[in-house]
Amino acid sequence: MEKPFKPFYNVRLAASPINWCNDDMTDLGDEYSFVDIITQMAQLRVQGSEMGRKYPRDPAVLRPALAAHQLVLSSAWNTVHLADPANWPAELAQFEQHVRFLKAMGAMHVVTCEGGGSVHWDRGGDRDEVIPFSDEQWRSVGRGLNEAGAIARSYGLRVAYHPHVGTNIQTMDEIERLMALTDPQSVTLLLDTGHIRLAGGDPLQLVRRHRERIEYIHLKDVRADVMQRFHAEHMSFLQGVRAGVFTVPGDGCIDFAPILAYLAETDYQGWMVIEAEQDPARANPLTYMGKALDYLYRIAGLGSGSLNT
Repeated sequence: MEKPFKPFYNVRLAASPINWCNDDMTDLGDEYSFVDIITQMAQLRVQGSEMGRKYPRDPAVLRPALAAHQLVLSSAWNTVHLADPANWPAELAQFEQHVRFLKAMGAMHVVTCEGGGSVHWDRGGDRDEVIPFSDEQWRSVGRGLNEAGAIARSYGLRVAYHPHVGTNIQTMDEIERLMALTDPQSVTLLLDTGHIRLAGGDPLQLVRRHRERIEYIHLKDVRADVMQRFHAEHMSFLQGVRAGVFTVPGDGCIDFAPILAYLAETDYQGWMVIEAEQDPARANPLTYMGKALDYLYRIAGLGSGSLNT
């Protein structure tokens, strides 16, 4: 293995169970059980897992089950709807309950995404296009996330905001606006390389611009040919997933070497989660995770490679 740049220290690799079993489209990977998923994660020698819909919700059950496979929970997704201040009491109460769960699981970050006006996660149901926020809604989201961040901090956790295709915060400009509206002490930035690229952005540019806010990472690649179809055919996010727009690092069009080199040079520490939302019947999770681990080991010395290394 070549080490072309400064090595990482204190970086842990996790896998998302969405590689096996999709949370939004329950027909994708429904044949995989919780035990199936964490058994294969253990085979791959990753150190953590995010939360999945097949996972038990009781920390007294989940934590020892993961530990038996040498795994811990890195975080769990949480959608909020803060664009309307009338939602805040219920939303922040739900958020605090989620934070308590993560605290009990030993996690340090709360993966958070605003669903208001989005194509799939708005309270009003699915739609073809995002309903853009007004200036007032933008301010409400910023203030609401600061409130959520204060709640998380009171438990010793931090909000990791996830820009997401199909929501009001997906493009580089929208991320800039959110960063300006939120308190860096309360709201950190989750780098998801695949979502940034699919939304027309440059993950390396985002890392260079907001490295001090990035404390949690999703490593996801994009298939260039499917991305072209995604935009040409105006696919929804979930349609894009079904079409195979996402894949694991090293199997798409993103060059991860300079991204990881910059993160290493700036001493990134924390979780990197390998996440490829795709149909497991078409992309065997164990095989594709192995490809990703081999690639990340080869270009950046991350992990120890797959079982074949």
